[in-house]
Amino acid sequence: MPAPDTQTSRSDAQHQCVDRGEESITRVITIGGTKYSATIDTSRVDENPTEAEPVLPEELLALPEWWWAVLKGERPEAADRRGRLRVAEVFCGPGGLAHGVRQFCREAGFEFESVAAADLDAAAVDIYAQNHGPDERFTYKGKVSDLVVYEPDVKSVTKVEFDHKGKDREVKEITNAIWMSGGRPVLSPGKWSDLLEEEQIDLLLAGPPCEGHSNLNNHTRRDDERNAAYLDVPAIAVALDIPMVIIENVPTARHDKERVVQTARSLLENSGYWVDEGVLKASSMGWPQTRSRFFMVARKKDLGPPVALKEVKEALYLPDGKHLPVRWATDQLQDVETYEDFSDKRGGGLDRQPVHKDRPDPDDPEGIGTKDRFKWFKDNPTEYDLPPAMHNRLHRPGEIHPDGSTVEGTTYTAVYGRMRPDEPAPTLTTGFVTPGRGRFIHPTRLRMLTPREAARIQGFPDDYRFALPSESPHEPPKPPTTQLLTKWIGDAVPMPLGYAAALWVLTPEPSN
Repeated sequence: MPAPDTQTSRSDAQHQCVDRGEESITRVITIGGTKYSATIDTSRVDENPTEAEPVLPEELLALPEWWWAVLKGERPEAADRRGRLRVAEVFCGPGGLAHGVRQFCREAGFEFESVAAADLDAAAVDIYAQNHGPDERFTYKGKVSDLVVYEPDVKSVTKVEFDHKGKDREVKEITNAIWMSGGRPVLSPGKWSDLLEEEQIDLLLAGPPCEGHSNLNNHTRRDDERNAAYLDVPAIAVALDIPMVIIENVPTARHDKERVVQTARSLLENSGYWVDEGVLKASSMGWPQTRSRFFMVARKKDLGPPVALKEVKEALYLPDGKHLPVRWATDQLQDVETYEDFSDKRGGGLDRQPVHKDRPDPDDPEGIGTKDRFKWFKDNPTEYDLPPAMHNRLHRPGEIHPDGSTVEGTTYTAVYGRMRPDEPAPTLTTGFVTPGRGRFIHPTRLRMLTPREAARIQGFPDDYRFALPSESPHEPPKPPTTQLLTKWIGDAVPMPLGYAAALWVLTPEPSN
């Protein structure tokens, strides 16, 4: 893959601009002396995609149309062609990170080619393959750690034959010992080993499990055994000799008790990579969601280091916290079909909404249920937070649990909350269809978000395929359960974050 031209000096201003023509929008990003320019034909795009046009700052006047065109499936045409980018992804999920990287490639002139994908979630791999198209030979449905083994150096102090079959905690300890004593990771026979005979993979993407790092879990779980999977990423990068790497996770991953992030960085640096890391925030790029993710990017030494994160933010972040409002993504989708059995509804679909069962707290003498809470919002249309007395009793600050513990005052402040229409959505989770799981009530309707609306907020285009492959070639694809949809969409990486990470790792620091 040819590297972008970087003859311009670092002192050149880094910026993005979006210019609206009569029937097109041109977006230009200049960073590290490299210019990326692309144009979208908007003649087929709705000029006003929302029912209630938001009042937007000047910096956003053209940006909503650009992103709207992307969501509607329009594909930008880049001014320059920069060669093919062969991509492999582990812990791929349904492809949110890949979609963001792919979107940047379209705008930057790279030909994105998905080569391989792996995840323990077999159905998610199917969704990934439908949208990004890796060869079936290299779509692995299983434990990512099974893709690599270790060959200890004969001079190594550690003489352990390592096959990655032990418990994750043991695996991580052995991995560290072997890495540090000269052992080298290689591909397991019979899985991705044939990739070495194919053309060079240019970029490895990875989103290791985040459950053990998340603030949604108790901090004591930051030594979760699943966190060891983080170390599979540098192992696969080295085994396949991949020159560039993007790893994403929640920001709190940096506080893992076993220091998996720090260890992964050391392993990459000791294997000949330049490494940079930091946190990117979607709303800072104008996107209507506050979600932040921690990224580690790496480039082989012979490619030069990646451009500095500071410059990425200068190129993409908007001034003064300006952003698209959540209703930009939701206002066009108002009336939806409802059904009774939500979690088990096969083919519930992207545009359906559950009828929530009214289940009052049995320990609450007032018997307040879901219908009562929605009625309160109906009677108080200008309010966005329930009063504490309307919360589940065990969510109320100061309430005493049956075990004698007390609810902290800041633990559940946003549950049953309604989104504010002119602000970004909060960080979406897999609970976005449940009022007691966060601030996920629709900003202008008395209902929860639909999977379609949540997908838009995550940056999935409307033509993104979430249907499962049929068991027979003569049968149509099968819609997934809404339970699967909420898992895939809620856990996904918003498209603008993958976009920014691609800009970061694909742009080398300019030489002086």
